[in-house]
Amino acid sequence: MNFNDKEIRNDVKTTFHLWDFSDTIYFLIKPEARKIYFNKIYSFYGNKRKAAKNLELSPKTIRTYEDGFSVKHKIKHPQYTPARFFKKTLHIFDLEFLENLEKNVEALSVRNGLDVKNPKLPISESPELYSIIVHMIADGSASKRCTPYYGNSCQSLRDNFKTNLNIFGEAEISESKVGGTIGVNFPKAITDILSHCFNIAFTHPNKLPSQIFTASLECKKAFLQALFDDEGTISTNLIVGIHNISIMEEIKALINSIGIETGNLMIHPYPYKKDKITLRIPTKEYIKFKDLIGFSHPQKAANLEIAIQRKNREQRTRDMNYIEERILRILELKPSKTMELANELLFTINGINPHLKRMLNDGLITKRGYKNEFIWDIV
Repeated sequence: MNFNDKEIRNDVKTTFHLWDFSDTIYFLIKPEARKIYFNKIYSFYGNKRKAAKNLELSPKTIRTYEDGFSVKHKIKHPQYTPARFFKKTLHIFDLEFLENLEKNVEALSVRNGLDVKNPKLPISESPELYSIIVHMIADGSASKRCTPYYGNSCQSLRDNFKTNLNIFGEAEISESKVGGTIGVNFPKAITDILSHCFNIAFTHPNKLPSQIFTASLECKKAFLQALFDDEGTISTNLIVGIHNISIMEEIKALINSIGIETGNLMIHPYPYKKDKITLRIPTKEYIKFKDLIGFSHPQKAANLEIAIQRKNREQRTRDMNYIEERILRILELKPSKTMELANELLFTINGINPHLKRMLNDGLITKRGYKNEFIWDIV
C-alpha cells in the first residue's frame, strides 16, 4: 500500500516526521539509501527523464539530488534534497519505506544554514522540545534568512538550552554577544521545523502552540518553567509578563490548567511600545508553584525559596533596632543591593525600604546606583 494523504492526516501530531517539515528544509540521505530512493522513483515513472518531467524538474537538477553533490568551478559541494521535492514523491512509497529512509538521513539544514548532523527522527513531543519553543517565544530571535539565537545573561539557562537542542541531533552551536547579551546561535532548520509543525511565529509571536494545552503535565511544567526563567520576576511579588495580551491570556489559562490560581491580568502602558501585560501568582500559591513549576534560573530559584521562608516566618514583626543592626553587620562584610539585604533578612523590597531610608537619613549608610539596583554601604 502506498503512502497517501489519508495516512498523513491520521498521523498523531505529537510526533513529526520528515514529511511534516517545512518546505525550507533540506536533508542529506546516506548514499546507499539515496540510491534506492531515486531508483524507485525512476522505476515508478519509467526512467529518469520522465521522472524529472512529472516532478517538474530538469534532468540535471534531479541528477544532483541523486548524486548528493553539485560541481561549481570544478569544486564538489554537498547537494541536499529539498523537502518540497521529497513531498512530491510520497505517493510512490509505503510508510515502512519512508520511515526507514528517515533513519538514513545524516544531516538537516536550510539553504546556506548551519547543519544538524545525525538528526534524531522523527521528532517527538517532549519537555525539552517545549522548553526550546517557549525560550524562543520569550528571549529568542529567528528572523528570515538569519541564524536564530536564544539570548540570556544567565549561563545556566544558556547551557540548559544547548543541552535541550540535543533532542534534534548534533546541532552546530556557538555563542556570541548580541547587543549587551550573550546569545546561543544554532541551526535555522530547528526553528523552521518548530514554527511549521506547531504553527507558531518566533518573530513577533502572537500565540502559544495549541498542542501545549493537551500535552502531558511534564511538558506543561517544562514550558512554564522556561517561561518564568525568561520573563518571570520574584521580588515583592511573583510575576510573569510579556508585551502581548493574547499570549498572556493563554499563559494564564495554562497555569490555571495545572491547578495554580493566578491574579488578574494587569496592563502597563509603555510609551512608543506595546503595553506590557503582567500576571501575578498569589503568595498562597508559592509552594504549589515551586513544586509544579519552579525556576531553573539559580537566582530566581533562591529568591522564591526566600519568599516562601518569609511567608512562613513565625515572627512577623521584629524590633527596628535589631533589624538595623543586622543591616549594618551585613554591610560591614560587603556593600549589598536592596534585594540581597531583603533576602538575607527575609523581607520584601517594600518591607526593607523604610529601614534603609531611615538609616540613610540618619547618615548611617550611603547608596549608589538606581531603583532596585541601589548598592548600599556603611559610611
